[in-house]
Amino acid sequence: MRTTRIELEADAGSLAIERKTGSDTIRIDSILRDPKRGEQAWKTWELPARISDEDLFKVATEVQRRTDGHRGTNSMIHDYYREMQRFQA
Repeated sequence: MRTTRIELEADAGSLAIERKTGSDTIRIDSILRDPKRGEQAWKTWELPARISDEDLFKVATEVQRRTDGHRGTNSMIHDYYREMQRFQA
């Protein structure tokens, strides 16, 4: 058994993380509920499944801010990072 998709919601937006069976790509879709002026409502990342931990953490930092609506603590970012790690090769 393996997880192929996770959907998360928080105050400012929602997030879908997926990696289809046999794929070498992790896809992350971030949607803001009420984007502010100049803010991108929908953002997609397509990352290699073998992405480094450091690079994945950088993406998790932006994902956390977009989904929660504010810059979070290190432990808040790690919550998103751990979910994203499920899809690494």
